[in-house]
This record gives sequence, structure tokens and C-alpha cells, in this order.
Amino acid sequence: MDENRWLKDLKERADQTIFRDVQFTASMEERVRQRVRPGTGWMTGWRKLALPGVVLTMGLLLWFGLPIQEKRQSALHEVRPLQQETQVPSLLPGGQIVEADLWKLSPSFSSTYKNQSFSYLGEKPVRIMTDQDGFYEGQMQRVIWLLNGDYTQEVEIAAYNTDGSRLSLGSYEAMDPLYDADGHFPSGIVLPEPGKWKLEVRAGGKHLGQVFVEVKKGIAPANRQLVGPIIHQFLQTESIKLGWLGKHREINVELLGVEAPDAEKRTVYAWVKIAGSNSSALSAPMVFQIAYNGNEYRVTDFQMPGDGSNYQGSLQKLFPPKVLEQVHNRSKTK
Repeated sequence: MDENRWLKDLKERADQTIFRDVQFTASMEERVRQRVRPGTGWMTGWRKLALPGVVLTMGLLLWFGLPIQEKRQSALHEVRPLQQETQVPSLLPGGQIVEADLWKLSPSFSSTYKNQSFSYLGEKPVRIMTDQDGFYEGQMQRVIWLLNGDYTQEVEIAAYNTDGSRLSLGSYEAMDPLYDADGHFPSGIVLPEPGKWKLEVRAGGKHLGQVFVEVKKGIAPANRQLVGPIIHQFLQTESIKLGWLGKHREINVELLGVEAPDAEKRTVYAWVKIAGSNSSALSAPMVFQIAYNGNEYRVTDFQMPGDGSNYQGSLQKLFPPKVLEQVHNRSKTK
């Protein structure tokens, strides 16, 4: 039996033992050939006795080779779970993750009813009609509510912001139909903080509907147009506190904030510059109280911070935190 035939027979015998699942590599085969090659004196005449020895030799070679292979396989098994854990499914081309907007602003619509045009926010059963400039922080906004469906004569309205704060806006009695609404009622709303607000209507203790609105920072255009000329006219003639400036005055009023809790009153915060007669001048923050006297709006009072050591303390008393920050910034750039 030649060497190759003998090795083939050896492999077949090994496959019938515990080594059947072990790969017989080329390096192992070469080491066996060196042991059984003619001339070594080890194989001649003793093939029957040599076969167990060769099998034993293969066993020793495989015994020392198996741990390394098992360690490599074990390492692979340990790494694979980590790779699976770090895999994140990718989005389809052009895809993006979008968070649900539960406080989506109510849409604005224009409609016609019996040849009369009107605009509103929201959808039935609750809608509102208001100024197109929208809501501004701390300033009253006139609103007409349009109601449809089944509701009681008396309704309640409340406002909620995204922080969870609730503000009661009062109870009202629903009136006659208006446009395509089954009923309506007017109200004035003051929302104190900028951001998204939910205006909710409840009838008989049950939820009827809501409108989502955006409250803006700053001064409403309507209030700016109202108070600016009134303050300017007042400063031209005020003589009790500003008489030392003379009669001829160049006045510049920079509005910083307006509080309008109702339709009759305004508290206005402003930075005022006045260049008077004989090189006299004034630059200071002021607070104006404006009220409606039945015929017109007029300034009823105004205040300035104290001088010297009283300046900072009086600023804290006269101006709310939001406006006070503007005053400090304005002081640095004056």
C-alpha cells in the first residue's frame, strides 16, 4: 500500500472515531508523512502495529490544536451579540423622525354666510373671531366665540399653557346665532406668558371644544399705535415734574412694554429722551398710567426712578422683571 493510499485509509478510520468533526489540515498531514515515510525504520513490517500509533499522534496534534480553535470560535460568539446590540435600523432614504405635535395651532379660515364674509380660528363646534394681529403677552384681546352643537346656555372658558398651568377666563351666557354658528358670546382675554395656549370651552361641566393659539412677545400693534401719541403729547406739556426742561422739547419715546388688563387701562413702560431749552436734557426709564375717561384715553400719572443711591431700589419697585432686564440693557448702551 503506497503512502497516499495509506493516509486516505487513515483519514477514513479517523472519521469513525471522536475525530470525525475535526479538520485534518495540510500541516498535520505533512507531519504524519514524515513519520511513516520509508527509510525511517518505523513503518517497515509493522503497519498493523503502527496504525494505532499514528492515530495517537494525530490525536495529540489535534488535542493541542483544538483549544485554540475553540477559543477563536468562543470569541466570535462573544462579539456577535455586541454587534447585534449596537445595530440601529436605518430610515428609508429621505425619511426623518417627527415628533407628534399635540398642540398644533388652530388653522385660520375665511368664509361667507348669507353674503357676509367673516374670518375665524379653529373648527366646529368651537371657533373664535379676533384681531388679525393675534395675542400678545399681558394685553387684553377682544374675542367673539362661535359655538355649534349641543351646549347649555352658560359656558365656562379656561386657558392652559404647555407647562400645564391653568387660567380661568370666566363664565359667559351664550347668545343668539351669528353667521353659521348656533350661538356666540364676546369676551376679553389676557394671557400672561408667550407661547402656545389652549382655549377650552366647557358647557354643563362637559368639554365642548378648544382652540389653540400662539401668544407673542412684545407690544401689540394696536396698543403701540394707541399709547405712543398719548405719551408724546403728555410729555410736551407736563410742567410739574418736567417744567425745568422748558417749553420747547424734542421728545423720543422707546416703548419697552405694555400691560393691558382690560380695555380701559394701560400701564406703559418706556425709555424717554427729552432735549429741552437752554441745553437741558433728560434720559430715563418711565412708567405711565393711561386710562379711558369716557371720551378719550389720557395719561393719569407717571413715575421715574429716584436719584443716586435710591435709583436701583426704585427700579425694582417700578418695573417688572421682564421690563427691568430691558432697562438694564438700555442703561449700558445709552
